[in-house]
Amino acid sequence: MDKRYKIGEFAKNLGVSIGFLKHHEKYGLLKPQVAESGYRYYEFYQAMQVVQCLRLQAMGFTSKEISDILNHTSSADMGSLFEKKRDLLVGQYHLYGEMIQYLDYLSGKGGNDFLKEETKEWSIIKPEGFYYMENASQGRFTGSKEQNEAAQKWNEYMPMVETCARFECLDSKPCLESIGQWNMGLRIGKGTGERLGIFCNPAVKLVELKKCLVYHVREKRERNLGDRERALSLILEDPLEICRRHGFSMAGDIYSVQLFCSTAQDENHMQELVMIPVSE
Repeated sequence: MDKRYKIGEFAKNLGVSIGFLKHHEKYGLLKPQVAESGYRYYEFYQAMQVVQCLRLQAMGFTSKEISDILNHTSSADMGSLFEKKRDLLVGQYHLYGEMIQYLDYLSGKGGNDFLKEETKEWSIIKPEGFYYMENASQGRFTGSKEQNEAAQKWNEYMPMVETCARFECLDSKPCLESIGQWNMGLRIGKGTGERLGIFCNPAVKLVELKKCLVYHVREKRERNLGDRERALSLILEDPLEICRRHGFSMAGDIYSVQLFCSTAQDENHMQELVMIPVSE
């Protein structure tokens, strides 16, 4: 009679946990013999099944998918199944490439002194276009079917998706009184979005601004979660003052991108990018 192994010994020999074996038993992938005492016993040949489970799990298949593959999928269907997984991994590969560049930017390897010191920088440029999906106005979700669909799909592109506010420009004067309704949404850079095959529907707009005052701020601020107007003025006061000082007029809605925000006690560690379309 072939040797039988108790669950602890079997798991130890294969380098897996007892929980791993019980989890896959739940999905019908491993079927140990259960004695009257309740002890589970495994035979040597079942080690191959465990290895198959480990391999498929490492490829990104879920437990249910692994169960379907090993218990119900015919040999004729295996090729298309692995092709689908391969296509999914290619998409993830491209996403990880974009993530690495983004993390280089946030960490400072991309030439940015993120959170290393407080700085405020500005320039007049034409910024890269971006895809923008707006889903809130004046602090309330607007919640259309297209917006909800886009928000769900865009979760697949995290962390390349950033929070983005749009402030309506009422007239050309660079002051807070000229700022109307504020709206919130999500954005992803045009180049990144196109490389990743960004999901688009009628709720997603491509925004391509012309000449802008681009204001980049990295600093610590007191938390203003309970004072919305004060929080908004902290975002716009400085870049609007730069416009006034240099004689720039506002030429369109303002976009403010929250690149990162962490909270520590009563402080926010902010990194924001404000884009004000301007004319001289």
